[in-house]
Amino acid sequence: MRMARRWTRSSRNAERTREKPMPNLLRSSVVGIDITEAHTFMSARRLMSYAASLGATEDVYLNDLREGGILGLPSYVISPEWQVMNGAPYRAILGADDAQMWRCIHVQQDSTVFAPLRPGVHLVTRGRICALRQTRIGAYIAVRLKTTIRNTDEAVAESWFCGIFLGDKVDGPDRSIAEPPAAPTPSGDLVSGTAPILEVTRTLPHLYTEAADIWNPIHTERSAARQARLDDTLLHGSCSWGAAGLEIVRRFADCDPTRLKRLGARMSGQALVGASLFLRHNVTDGPTMRRVAFDVVDGTGRTILSNGIAEIGP
Repeated sequence: MRMARRWTRSSRNAERTREKPMPNLLRSSVVGIDITEAHTFMSARRLMSYAASLGATEDVYLNDLREGGILGLPSYVISPEWQVMNGAPYRAILGADDAQMWRCIHVQQDSTVFAPLRPGVHLVTRGRICALRQTRIGAYIAVRLKTTIRNTDEAVAESWFCGIFLGDKVDGPDRSIAEPPAAPTPSGDLVSGTAPILEVTRTLPHLYTEAADIWNPIHTERSAARQARLDDTLLHGSCSWGAAGLEIVRRFADCDPTRLKRLGARMSGQALVGASLFLRHNVTDGPTMRRVAFDVVDGTGRTILSNGIAEIGP
């Protein structure tokens, strides 16, 4: 006869210990440290697969026989930046192992793009840790990233990548040497589109992971998501961010990706499997720049991206 398991206080505590990851201590002294550069070759294959994962269908992204060749989506800059943000030098600075890195959720991305993204170019991306502070849910970190062309040192993009290491603690006082720019307040209400910009299928996080070369198993493996204290896998925040950028180029930049000069947003909610994502926007035309304030919500009205700002040149 099988005996029922007896749960004592010590056995319950042991079970909780196995389920809850131990917090990592992130030293605030890392603020100001430069992260070793990473190199990325922009091939047509990489640019096209990234665009396809976001649902881009236009020739400018997918037709390599197009006169002048293809161009990459401006949001592709996230891919070379990830090679810094997930690289061995960055991990060594933080003293973080795989489990700790995978607990880091992307909470803000603000990118300024200076040059069109074309295949055949060798990129160099460098980073600097600019802020680290304690929050209620974990340790917040802000990293400033700069991407240039290797042969010419021409500026391609500059970004802020901000994340929170869930459950982790800051060892030492909060520190900051620079902060990401604040998003301007919209001048009016945001108008919602009627058609979704993205359908979050079970397969989408897998496709985006491979196309963007951004792998964190909390997006594709339920076991890893549970270990990070998430209920289920969730779509990458940068995928929702990139899809918003694609839709903004379509609606407000005449489908010309070279006109999108800045794309920023906060990743405020979880895009779960089965969700349809919608763009809400407000447009202000200035003498030299069109500004689009935006957010992204799911079909229930829950916010996925907030404080969005896009700047479109002439």
